Amino acid sequence: MLYKSFRITGLANKTVFDGGLVSTVEEPKRIRAILIDVDSYHGNSVEGWIETTRILEIPDECCSTSDYLIGASYFRPTVKMNRIPIEEVIKPGMTFKIAINCGAATTNIRGSYEYEPST
Repeated sequence: MLYKSFRITGLANKTVFDGGLVSTVEEPKRIRAILIDVDSYHGNSVEGWIETTRILEIPDECCSTSDYLIGASYFRPTVKMNRIPIEEVIKPGMTFKIAINCGAATTNIRGSYEYEPST
């Protein structure tokens, strides 16, 4: 298993992508999962894209957060997603990207792609 980190700073009323995980003819890749953490909950969407096709859309409230101060302000479940399975082969020449789609309040995300070489 291989890992590549990502960090995305959200912008108000925009979708911001990271550089992505590129599959090449020399190094084809299979995305197994993403490991993810959000800095806050604002009702924004974490998205996963292969080129122009969105294959993942999850509310930020479903992801784990390292902002423990919000725990005192309202009830939140103790089980949150921090590993989201993807299990997709990325065809050579294509890119899998993570994005954060923010409304008026921004959310920043950080994490890692979990991937392996594809045959």
